Amino acid sequence: MTTTSLYIVDDHQLLIDGIKSIVADKDDWVVIGYANDGAEAVTKIPILKPDIVLMDLDMPVMNGLIATEKLLTINPELKIVVITLHHEKSILEKLIKMGASGYMLKDTPKEEFIKGLEIVREGNKFYSSQLTESILKISSLKVKKETNVKLLCLLSEREREVLELVAEGLSTKGMADRLNLSPKTVESYRKNLLAKLDAKNTAHLIRIAIKEGLISA
Repeated sequence: MTTTSLYIVDDHQLLIDGIKSIVADKDDWVVIGYANDGAEAVTKIPILKPDIVLMDLDMPVMNGLIATEKLLTINPELKIVVITLHHEKSILEKLIKMGASGYMLKDTPKEEFIKGLEIVREGNKFYSSQLTESILKISSLKVKKETNVKLLCLLSEREREVLELVAEGLSTKGMADRLNLSPKTVESYRKNLLAKLDAKNTAHLIRIAIKEGLISA
C-alpha cells in the first residue's frame, strides 16, 4: 500500500496535533513534518518533497498566500490544500488562479476532510462544501486583472472590507455603521490603507486599488 505524505503549515499547535491525530488512524497517510510560518515552509518543503501540503493563511513572518505562491513557483505540480477560517471570494479566487489543489475551512467535518485529501491525492481539486456558492460565482467571472499578491497580503481582512466600502463611496459614519465600528476606528483603518498603498488621498487610494486588482472597477 502506497503511503501519502503530508506537511502541515500552521502557527497553532492545536490544529497541527488535531490533523496528526486524524491521520494517525489512517495507514496510508503520514505527517512528515510541520512549520509554524510560511518562510520556514518555503525552506523545508522543497527538501522534504511531501505529496500534499496543508497550508494556513494567517501566520507570522510569511503568510500562507505568499508561501503558496512561492512554493508553486518552485514546483507548479505541488499539491497545496489551504486550511483556513477565511472564505473571502478574493482570496479563494487568487488561490484558484495560483493553482492550489484545495481550499478547506477549519470547521470542515472530519469525514469531509479525509475525503478531500483523497480527492486531491488522485490529482483532482477539492473545496469545502461551504464554499460551493463562492466557487460558482468565481467560475462565472470573466478573467480580470491579476491581483497584486504582495499588496493584498499587506492588508488585514478588516482593511480589505474598509477598502471595498471606500470604493462604494460610503462616508466614515456609513462605514462605521456597516461594520459596527466607531468612526474613529474606521478613520484609523483608512489612514492605514493610505500608508500601506502609498496613496495621497481617497481618490488616489481607489485608483491604486483598482489598478492593482484589489477591488473591481
